[in-house]
Amino acid sequence: MDEQMERAGNFLPRLDEEGVSRSNEVDRRVVSLTAPASVAAEQYRTLYYRLERMREARPMKVIAVTSAVAGEGKTVTAVNVALTAARANLDRRILLVDADLRQNQVATALGIRGTPGLSELLAGECEPKDVIRRFQSTRLAVIPAGAPPEDSSQVLASARMKHLLAKMREAFDEIYFDLPPALPFADAAITAAMADGVVLVIRANATPLGAVSEALERLAGAAVVGCVLNGAEAGMGPYLRPYARR
Repeated sequence: MDEQMERAGNFLPRLDEEGVSRSNEVDRRVVSLTAPASVAAEQYRTLYYRLERMREARPMKVIAVTSAVAGEGKTVTAVNVALTAARANLDRRILLVDADLRQNQVATALGIRGTPGLSELLAGECEPKDVIRRFQSTRLAVIPAGAPPEDSSQVLASARMKHLLAKMREAFDEIYFDLPPALPFADAAITAAMADGVVLVIRANATPLGAVSEALERLAGAAVVGCVLNGAEAGMGPYLRPYARR
């Protein structure tokens, strides 16, 4: 496993050809790729560089993204930030991991094959070379979720998961995890505790304040570094408007 993870981190294998589904397209909400000049893409760049400034104060190699409940945009946020990182630092090795083993939404968003993935890797059914895929021509490597296991909480809390994360840390410079929502399941709290920083995504005018408070309680002990307000008014404001492309 060690050698395969190291090779994946250095992009020695060709990882994208077999992973891309020709029948699927990238979700249009992945604006870092589909609309890089948009206001939305600029907001993801702003988020990324805020994380970069936090890294100046303390190490934050592993960033986990979650939300209180489903439908708040955590997967889209994780994918966009990871792609932004891959574009901003061509000398860094970037990994995006779908740890929401119940949904496999990262594969859907990127239009890639969803299995085998993290679930099969943790079950010992395959090797890293079988699941790590380089996304198109970017510096982004992706591990999809794979098929839903019977007990995802137990899988994520396993010693094999901790060992795998240790190898990821050695092979990659930045790692982004898409976690399940914090409230319905224990999965998010388990994996968040392994991360160096946790970002909580909140949908504007939709997520109840009580749900946010409860989610933060569930994540107690994890390094929550901030919240992202998703779905807010999309106006550019007076500062960005002069730079908008006509």
